[in-house]
Amino acid sequence: MADFNQKLICLLTDFGLKGQHYVASMKGVILKINPNIRIIDITHYITPYSIIEASYILKTTYKHFPEGTIFIIVVDPGVGSPREILALKTTSNHYFIGPNNGIFSGNFTKNIVECIEIQNDEFFNKPISNTFHGRDIMAPVAAQIISGIPLSTFGPNFNLNNLKESQITYDIDFEKKVIQCSIQYIDSFGNGTTNIPMGNNIIKNSEFIINEGTEIIVKIKKKIYKGFFTLNFSSVPIESILFLVGSTGFLELSINQGNASKKLGFKVGDIITIEL
Repeated sequence: MADFNQKLICLLTDFGLKGQHYVASMKGVILKINPNIRIIDITHYITPYSIIEASYILKTTYKHFPEGTIFIIVVDPGVGSPREILALKTTSNHYFIGPNNGIFSGNFTKNIVECIEIQNDEFFNKPISNTFHGRDIMAPVAAQIISGIPLSTFGPNFNLNNLKESQITYDIDFEKKVIQCSIQYIDSFGNGTTNIPMGNNIIKNSEFIINEGTEIIVKIKKKIYKGFFTLNFSSVPIESILFLVGSTGFLELSINQGNASKKLGFKVGDIITIEL
């Protein structure tokens, strides 16, 4: 019979196919501490070192998990440096462990109710590697937290004013109806997810309403393209540029049955300009 009270730890890394043994090592450390924990892999295929991509995946995924779930994020190009490793709790009663490198920026800041810097090495897996803090610090601390040990046990409170922000651009010129934004994710079809938050056809926190069929101009690396806002891919001809609201609630730039990223030449982190 399934245990509906079983606690969850979710892993999000950029270890990739050749790094599955790193993932297994983290799971082993967790299960040695508490063999009853259920571990779920969100993805281990984040583009290497992409804090922007990791932050996007995290903020659009965590809310679908039960309260009490702990997320470990090991996208950490600064591993071994003096950067802080944080453990935090949000108003939704979700827990997060990861480096202070911009992963927790955006939506998280206003929802954090407790945040500590992990320093208590009593709980670490030893010997501690300088290059694998995911295994030796984050994994064992997560297993202890989910077993009921309070966050305050692992280190001092961390000032949220020192929480690093992800390097993405979002700027609206209301008079000119121009938005500078960033590409925060590209899926396997080449669709580019911007950081423009949408509520159906309304851009959140603005007066901009985009009606179906509206022509939108996008500037990418000094090149200009035109597409139409639509509700689905089949509303425009094959190979046409389109804009729609993706399943995570952000405006996406796509090509119907084509790879927008390759054909239009954008990647994660690129700044693009949209004219309505």
